[in-house]
Amino acid sequence: MSSPSAIQHPSAHLQHQTYADEISLFDLWDILVRYRWRLLAVWALVVLAAAAYLAVAQPVFESRSVVRVGRVEGEFIVQPAILALELKERYEVGEKGRERPFMKSVKVEDTDAIVLQAEAHSAEEAQSFLLEAVSEVLEQQLLQYNDARSLRERALADLEAEIELLNGQAQQLAEVAENANVDEAVRALIVLQRSTLQADLPALHEKKLELQRALSRIQTYPTQVIREPTLPEHASSPRKALTLGLALVLGGMLGCLAAFLSEFLHQAKNRHRQSA
Repeated sequence: MSSPSAIQHPSAHLQHQTYADEISLFDLWDILVRYRWRLLAVWALVVLAAAAYLAVAQPVFESRSVVRVGRVEGEFIVQPAILALELKERYEVGEKGRERPFMKSVKVEDTDAIVLQAEAHSAEEAQSFLLEAVSEVLEQQLLQYNDARSLRERALADLEAEIELLNGQAQQLAEVAENANVDEAVRALIVLQRSTLQADLPALHEKKLELQRALSRIQTYPTQVIREPTLPEHASSPRKALTLGLALVLGGMLGCLAAFLSEFLHQAKNRHRQSA
C-alpha cells in the first residue's frame, strides 16, 4: 500500500527528480577542470594549425583603380556596362584556375565610372598589372574618342564654311544692288535674294553654337583615370588577425567538446561496468 506522504505530496517527488536530472553549471565547470589538459591540447592544436596555415599561405594583394568613361556631345563613347562586359571577357573575370596576377572584378559605379580590381602575390605586381590594363583601356577609348570628335569637328568646319560662303554671297549681292547702273527690277530681285540668304544665317549660327557647346569640355571629354592603380600596403588575404581570432574561438569550442565527450565516454564505461 502506498505511503500517505507519497500520495499527499506527488509534486515534491517530481520536483526532486527534475532537479536531479538538471545539469549544474558547477558540474560542467568541474568537467572542464578535470579534462583541462585535453581541452588545452585541442585548443593549442587548432591555433597551431591556423598559425601554420598563415606561415605557408601566400599573401594576396589587391590594387584598385577607377576609370571614368568619356563622352562626345554628352553621349558615352561606349556604354559603361558594355565596356565592363568587354573587360570581363578579355580578362576572364570569374573563371576558375587562373594564376595571379589577374583581374578580380570589373563593375560599373555611379553610371559613368568603372572600378577595376586586380590581385597578385605582391603589391608591386598587382599595381603593375592594373596599370597595364588601365593603359590599354585608355588607349582603346582614346581612338574611339578621337574618331567621334573628329566627325563633329568636321561638321562644325563645314558649317562655318557654309556661313562664310553665305556671308560672301550676301555681300556680293549688296555691292551689285548698290550699283547705279542696275535696273530697278533687277535690284529688287537682288535685294529679295539677299534677304533670303540672310534669313538662313541665324539658323546656321544657332546650329554652330550648339556644336560648339557640344564640343566643350562639359559635354565632350576623353576617358580618364579618376583614381590611379593603388599600391596596397597590406595583404587582403589571408587576414591574420581574423584567422587567429577564429582559431582561438573554434579551438576553445572544440576543446570544450572534447572534454564533454571524454566525460560522456567515462560515464558510459562506468555504467557498463556496474551493469556487468
